[in-house]
Amino acid sequence: MKSVSLSFVLALLLAVGCSSVETATPDSVQDKLTKLEVQMSQKFDKAHAIFDELSDKCLRLERDLRRMESDNQTLRIDVKKLTERLDAVGAAGPRGVPTPGIDRAEVSMKIDQALAKLKTTGNVDEAAKELVPLSRYSVPKMVDALRQVAATEYVTSVEKVLAKCPVDELSGPLDETLKDRLRRTSVARVVGATKDKGLSKILEPYASDPEPGTQIEVGQALLNCRNRMGVPPLLKALTASESEIRFRAVLTLKRVNRGEAYGFDMNKSAEENDAAIKAWYDWWQKEGQKLFE
Repeated sequence: MKSVSLSFVLALLLAVGCSSVETATPDSVQDKLTKLEVQMSQKFDKAHAIFDELSDKCLRLERDLRRMESDNQTLRIDVKKLTERLDAVGAAGPRGVPTPGIDRAEVSMKIDQALAKLKTTGNVDEAAKELVPLSRYSVPKMVDALRQVAATEYVTSVEKVLAKCPVDELSGPLDETLKDRLRRTSVARVVGATKDKGLSKILEPYASDPEPGTQIEVGQALLNCRNRMGVPPLLKALTASESEIRFRAVLTLKRVNRGEAYGFDMNKSAEENDAAIKAWYDWWQKEGQKLFE
């Protein structure tokens, strides 16, 4: 009797064990893919954040180096002119009259020659070697050169050289130049290329510009500088009549929203994209305020 009972118990346990094995279904392939996708997304976001941090540090170091080079070059010029003044005063004796302020004609001529060469060759790196160390004097002239809108290649080259100059030398001249609608988009591109958040604040008053082309340039520049105020002008650009403007706007916005576009189609009009545009504004109200924090 005991033998029969033991066998019965073993059989029962085996049956229960088999039943539990059958009911414990393994993760489906789709579940595994979803988990893998989440893990990859988290790792990508972390890597992207580290890359952005390293890029910002590298840019800051480069700007500090350029600033020191500019200060060093300027100091050499001022020392040379001061020495010439002292020599002139010494030669004139106690009754001699000191020469008036430091003459910058030589510096001005060197800048003009570098800009003329840049206009002819388009060699940005070569021009930067001559113009960046003289940023205190060259920035105003380069900013003025941005007026030559008909010479698009030259203006683009000047923008690239300006972006290599120390931010301290750029701030004042660029802020003043933004008042000129003709040069506003150029200034935005220069600011965006520096990726300096502090400098980007000079663009904020122009985020409400009604011109779609300006909205794009200002919005992209602000976001390049990790300034969230670049979102509103890009949202406005989503309703632009030109498909190219709409494409650039949604492409930039997707980059700060993990690739999500809310169904926006650049080939459709604002009316056809009404639901998607509303979704973008909802995102800005709920999540956009946390950007770059």
